[in-house]
Amino acid sequence: MKRIALLMILALSLYSCSSDDDGPHVNYAFAEITEADLPDFFETGEVYELDITYELPNACHTFATFDFNEYADEENDSTYVIEIAAITSYDVNLTECDEEGELSQTKSIPEISISSEDYNNYQFKFLTGVDENEDGEFLIIDVPVGEPEPETPEENTNE
Repeated sequence: MKRIALLMILALSLYSCSSDDDGPHVNYAFAEITEADLPDFFETGEVYELDITYELPNACHTFATFDFNEYADEENDSTYVIEIAAITSYDVNLTECDEEGELSQTKSIPEISISSEDYNNYQFKFLTGVDENEDGEFLIIDVPVGEPEPETPEENTNE
């Protein structure tokens, strides 16, 4: 009799532990970066604000953050590379989402500082998507450090 009572209590406790949790389940996804507003050149010791435009996967997504990966270029040691991805979040339990709405948004990265004189060029790689091999595809923009030399006009050879 004690075994039957123990089995009934065990069965009742397992039944009352439901795995259905209606709480929020947040997932993350990448947004396609479509445009970046960068200066023509950087000056050492200055801090810059960059405006980044991205496309949300759908209106159920909201902007979460920018993700950065920074490193010196292995092939060109005078280039510093900054990879930037826009991260969005969404609740997978959200069933009544108005998927219509403005998908293109712009956010600012307020503090990109150019503090090292070791680099002549900053290369920004903005994540635009992934290919069939799950490798990142990037919008690549190079920004030199220091004002570029003005180009000299070509000599007139039509004399």
